[in-house]
Amino acid sequence: MRTVLLLLLAVYLTLSPGAALQCYSCTAQVSNRDCLNVQNCTLDQNSCFTSRVRTIGLLTFISKGCSSKCEDDTENYYVGKKNITCCSSDLCNVNGAHTLKPPTTLGLLTVLCSLLLWGSRDL
Repeated sequence: MRTVLLLLLAVYLTLSPGAALQCYSCTAQVSNRDCLNVQNCTLDQNSCFTSRVRTIGLLTFISKGCSSKCEDDTENYYVGKKNITCCSSDLCNVNGAHTLKPPTTLGLLTVLCSLLLWGSRDL
């Protein structure tokens, strides 16, 4: 029974939500308010990114979108700094911070873990 529950959990996490990822998208904007366009990612793009480039501490340019190979990164330059953050749930790049998966997924994980840990004694 435990194996069946683990298999169901793996299938759910792999297939949900069933549609392509959605990310906020913009290119070289000065304000986050200008970065709220929603982009439908392709099936191979499994991450959203936010890139912030600060020039000489005066001006910050924000870019957002979908990515197939996103890695968190920070680079310091002589005239500024570049910071890239990545996340992997719908519209998670609203402000560049990492967000949790939707509450329904967390709730399902909690229930399945409870069944595995405490319910297995009765199976």
